[in-house]
Amino acid sequence: MKLLKKISLFLAFLFITSILQQIRPINFNSISSINNIDPPIRASVLISDFNIYITSLIVDNMKKVELENPETIHYTFFDCKGSQDIQNKQVNSILRSKEADILIIDMVNINSTKYVIDRIKESNIPVMFFGNGELTPVMSYTKSCLVIINPSEGGVLQGQILVDAWNKNKSYIDKNNDNILQYVMLEGSLNNMYAVARSKYSIQTINENNIKTEDISTKICDWKEEEAMNTVNSLLLKYDNRIEAIISNDDTMAIGAITALQRNGYNINRQNVLVVGFDGRKEAQDLIQKGVMTGTVLVNPYDWAKDVYFIGMNLIYNRNLIENTNCTIDYTQKLLTIPYGGVVENLN
Repeated sequence: MKLLKKISLFLAFLFITSILQQIRPINFNSISSINNIDPPIRASVLISDFNIYITSLIVDNMKKVELENPETIHYTFFDCKGSQDIQNKQVNSILRSKEADILIIDMVNINSTKYVIDRIKESNIPVMFFGNGELTPVMSYTKSCLVIINPSEGGVLQGQILVDAWNKNKSYIDKNNDNILQYVMLEGSLNNMYAVARSKYSIQTINENNIKTEDISTKICDWKEEEAMNTVNSLLLKYDNRIEAIISNDDTMAIGAITALQRNGYNINRQNVLVVGFDGRKEAQDLIQKGVMTGTVLVNPYDWAKDVYFIGMNLIYNRNLIENTNCTIDYTQKLLTIPYGGVVENLN
């Protein structure tokens, strides 16, 4: 009986040992061979428009991340020049060439996300939409995700800066004493989800804090400083003292607005007109420190670039998408959100 028990234990030991010998630890390189992808990963990055300041900064920082990780990633950048037609042609050309392991796309027009997804599905390669994209089509493809900074939260933060300024200096800001904040809205573009959300939620936040508002004028300035400067200059000639605040979808247009104001004698030494921007450009922060601009919402382009890098690697290698990032992920497991860096404001 004892002999039989010893034989049984020995056979069990041999069985377990044989199983353990078949198990191999999974590491970065072994996953690569499973997916038939040899590092460095070839990533084609399609940018909506290099001329958008924050986008150009993110590209610069993606290049820094690439230099820090030369053995794992190689980026090729494409400028879509603000044209969805150009972007569609670039996507099709990249797919035909079969020279990309993953596509990283900042959509020109979110309404074309489905078209792009459908083309990529045919090639069965991963795609990360970042910045601008539509979630519903992304959810239809297993090898995809959408990476954003929360558009509505950005608008809320802008609105709260103006609420703080109004509550502190209402008697100075409300030039005609009508208890209404008269504002000009400078928008980046019509089909950009950040432009739409920042415009909507900045005003909604102000109204929810029991401050009435009046939209004197809303203008599309294409994210351009000179366009914003010329627009505000024309509006000052028409409305003069009626403008109490300028809300800009980004700092570039806000800087253009400040230039126009100063050329017309406003905001020389203090804020005759409130001006709020977005992105945290150094030039904007300098204007805020000088007391001629009200505030901006901070976006860290290097953090963006790092998160895009890690998310891309996670997508390629079937890992948890937010591993090694500061992002959160929603219930769909497709929408990833990069946090903001806070705000800079000067309410004096």
